[in-house]
Amino acid sequence: MGYRDADGRLRWRGPFETITAARAERGDARTRARAGERESANPRLRFGEAAERWLTEQVAQLRPATRAIYRNAVRNHLAPRWGRRRMDAIDVTDAARLVRDLRADGLSEWTIAGILKAAGRVFKFARRHCRWRGENPVELLEKGERPKVGTTRERRIFKGDELAQTLAASTEPWSTLFRLAGVVGGRESELLGLWWEDLELRDLDAATIRFAFQVDRDGERVPLKTEESKARLPLPRSTALMLLEHRARTPAPTTPRSFVFGTRNGGPLGQRNVLRALYRAQERARTPDGLPTFPELFEADERGHLVVGAGGEFVPRNVGRRELRLPDFHSLRHGAAMDCDDAEEARDLLRHRNSNVTRAIYRAHFDDRRRELLRARMETRMETSTRGSREETTSKSRGEVPDLQRIRETRQ
Repeated sequence: MGYRDADGRLRWRGPFETITAARAERGDARTRARAGERESANPRLRFGEAAERWLTEQVAQLRPATRAIYRNAVRNHLAPRWGRRRMDAIDVTDAARLVRDLRADGLSEWTIAGILKAAGRVFKFARRHCRWRGENPVELLEKGERPKVGTTRERRIFKGDELAQTLAASTEPWSTLFRLAGVVGGRESELLGLWWEDLELRDLDAATIRFAFQVDRDGERVPLKTEESKARLPLPRSTALMLLEHRARTPAPTTPRSFVFGTRNGGPLGQRNVLRALYRAQERARTPDGLPTFPELFEADERGHLVVGAGGEFVPRNVGRRELRLPDFHSLRHGAAMDCDDAEEARDLLRHRNSNVTRAIYRAHFDDRRRELLRARMETRMETSTRGSREETTSKSRGEVPDLQRIRETRQ
């Protein structure tokens, strides 16, 4: 069956089982042509081919961490499902099925959203650079079919005395790093990227910290990716004193362009070493009764009692950290955010793009905070109205004329 497309080019389709089917297809093609709908100049383009070109030509220009995220999304999740399929054959039903399958595999909603973002980027790249004219099925997903990032389970933070006991079990310079993270809510890479010139400590009552750089996975100091993440924040006086004490005792260089948390050779501390130090501190942390702060790190018998070794020490469990829902370094950032009064204050501290991002992450927490504030205001109104009614009743029983002005002022 032959027809002319919107550009006037003669195109052929078929074969068809019946002449009726051919005529129906030709009618649909002519309708699309009259509407100006252009056809793909590369209809046989496969998703895997477009995805590899996207990784090579565009993603290669991005930062190492971003490259690793996109590469993982394409090669571990998208290519096994869509790699050999023609892009014209991938529709919105396939995109919705992808979300369901990834969710069934146990991936978090944020991870699924990242994979879906990579898929959408591949389709956009194919339209711009691969002469493909099809629809992007990711853009056609409805809200209910997309990842529900707002329903991500609540972040694990340090509760009660867990943080204090962990800090008591840690050593320098890790203690200072952990304390600073819990105050300013900085990311691990941002804190490790600090130079001494980023700290203004001359006036302890007006001390500040400036975030503009981070350390990447290769140990290189690079600018922060977004302008919103760059900011200067105030430092409490006690935190400024802690940093001055750290500078006085650290064996690392302390020139203005030296790392605040550095090695003797002048390089930044490694991110893996930071996590190891936090894990060791959690294993050593003890309650005032001498019990482990995090008992899930140690073996227990069938009655739930901790197992004690021959030397009187608790026996560590042979279990992966990912299997245990313990606070990690990022929990220090979450804890700082949850100390804020509302999402706007948390957005300023965490330096998110806007407060909607903050609300999506901490929605449950701030909803609870608002409910508590509302309950307190309702309680105040109830007490005020009850007190006023009690005073009116007392005045009537004594035959006194009530002081209406005083009652109104009390109610207000």
